[in-house]
Amino acid sequence: MKIALIRRRYSPTGGAERYLERLAAHLVMRGHEVALWTEGWEGQGSSIKDVNVVQSSDPEGFAKQIQRQDLRSRYQLVFSLERIEGCDLYRAGDGIHAEWMQLRARYSPIRGRIANWLKLKNNTMCALERRMFSPEATGSIIANSHHVAGEIAKRFAYPADRIHVVYNGIPYDHFANGGDRARGRKHMGWSDNEYIIALVGKGRERKGTSYAERAVARCGVKNARLAIVDSAPASLMPHIYAAADIFLLPTLYDPFSNATLEALAAGLPVITTCHNGVSEVMSHGRDGFVLPAADAVPAMSDLIRRLADADLRAALRAPAQQLASRFTIERNVDETLRVCMAVARSP
Repeated sequence: MKIALIRRRYSPTGGAERYLERLAAHLVMRGHEVALWTEGWEGQGSSIKDVNVVQSSDPEGFAKQIQRQDLRSRYQLVFSLERIEGCDLYRAGDGIHAEWMQLRARYSPIRGRIANWLKLKNNTMCALERRMFSPEATGSIIANSHHVAGEIAKRFAYPADRIHVVYNGIPYDHFANGGDRARGRKHMGWSDNEYIIALVGKGRERKGTSYAERAVARCGVKNARLAIVDSAPASLMPHIYAAADIFLLPTLYDPFSNATLEALAAGLPVITTCHNGVSEVMSHGRDGFVLPAADAVPAMSDLIRRLADADLRAALRAPAQQLASRFTIERNVDETLRVCMAVARSP
């Protein structure tokens, strides 16, 4: 089957890009022809060899350029990770921008709320969503959490039977068994006696970094250090997780955080929020901890203090890895391919 994948830009630390690389590799291994349409792709050693570059400077311009290519006449399946009308299948891995704006406003001062809604980019993204999520504009949708699926159906009156929930997947063994603690500590400059609380991901506001900083500052653990990892090469991530003691992501909005799955696979105790799609598969207190809000700083700080106990961290390791082992890239690819086969057009 000839498949066109669409992603506007490449970020070496982006979860969506890692997802796309892994999916493309498995599609190629299974005999499918895969082409990427993008503004630019810098993935080293990528399995995507057919890269088609279009010129644009913003999301709306990229959408228009892609629509001009008439991809549906050239491929049996047009599978987009961007908000573009006319695709056979859209993966809502970035969630819903309008919901992110609402949650952002909830945690922002009044001046910040006004500024967010006045930004042209935000209005453009919301307009793209409204057009793309109309039932006539997009054939089917993959959501990476039930929360996102429900929001799409509710906000845009999109038919629920055309929304397929496929949870993200990771190369479990790579993170469960591939990390070297000493190597990770050396690379990051962390000393052996530091209690490392790792926050992985770009986007300070969205990831709730300021709340994490406040929680660590008040936790009362003398050697506690919040380590923000936002630019490490993907090849080093198993070592970085192995070098950390706990994983903290007080996110304001994350449809389904790959970094959270990776940390669970590495056996780290995870503290995150109900705004992270991974929380819907977690059991609070058993395989991780789910906060009711990103700004629940006292509760966050208390958990950080409790998890300074190495014995407690060790007890949480097996349940965390057991949970993560259910969400492999192989499972994700199998479920994604079933959706692709169901919606693909005949050659």
